[in-house]
Amino acid sequence: MNTKRKGQGALEYLITYGWAILIIVIIGGALFALGIFNPATWGSNRRATGFSSLQISDWKLNSSGLTILVGNRFGDAITITNLSATRSGATGECHYNETTAIQLSADGTATLPATSNVTSCLGTLTTGKTYTLSASIFFDAGGLTHVDTGTITGKME
Repeated sequence: MNTKRKGQGALEYLITYGWAILIIVIIGGALFALGIFNPATWGSNRRATGFSSLQISDWKLNSSGLTILVGNRFGDAITITNLSATRSGATGECHYNETTAIQLSADGTATLPATSNVTSCLGTLTTGKTYTLSASIFFDAGGLTHVDTGTITGKME
């Protein structure tokens, strides 16, 4: 008789904790579905990542093109020779290049203007809509050509 009561107590214990775990899983699933665990929800939707030798401080994409404010973290004076941007979309990838030849001292900053008609190459971008571009900045330092590649995410202005 005593073993039946122990078994009943253990079963009640397991059922109580089972319901508690089930409720926690349901709440966790609901929070996940709402995007609470997505870092993009909490962070800015405007970011530049992946660049190592150059620091992308600011940028703007509008109908005139992509303008980037870049800082030199390479350590030596460099000459920026080219900017290439790619946007993946339903119609495939599209590249546009801007030849700039901008001198940048060590720890200096410069604006890379893009005067291309960006809509002809990057596709139709709606004002206020978020875009993601893969950007490559080519530069010369000490007689060698380097490339720094990263991703720029923001809204069309």
